[in-house]
Amino acid sequence: MATKTWSLFRWIPRQHALTAVEEKLMSHNGSALWVFDLEQSYRLGQAISGNAWLVAYDLDRTAETNIKNRQHVDFESEDFRGEAAHPADIIVKENEKGAYGIGRMRQSTTKFHVTARFATKKEVARALRLKEVEVADGYRPGRTWPT
Repeated sequence: MATKTWSLFRWIPRQHALTAVEEKLMSHNGSALWVFDLEQSYRLGQAISGNAWLVAYDLDRTAETNIKNRQHVDFESEDFRGEAAHPADIIVKENEKGAYGIGRMRQSTTKFHVTARFATKKEVARALRLKEVEVADGYRPGRTWPT
């Protein structure tokens, strides 16, 4: 029996989405890469998801353990000095359960344990807190939904 993969998600502007899937887990601007877990409560607003496609990052056990349990820094703590000052850390926010900021150095090592893909319609619906039938075709990256 196959083990369930832990997946994290990120809304990517459409013009950058294919590159994001190809490059896997890399921020385009050298800062932390913010992703979220659909099993947790945090969701981004319409301003972010409106002209974007949802990219899924399927992580192996090594990446899951490293992101969930290793080198966290709280965004609200006195020790937090900005994203660039924590390239080897996972940034978490107490008020945004399920959101993770993966530091730049962590991205480069974690990406070897990740498969990136476009999200399915079911995943997009969950991210938007909609029923599948309510998800607009504009969220579909291509002519058909990924399966």
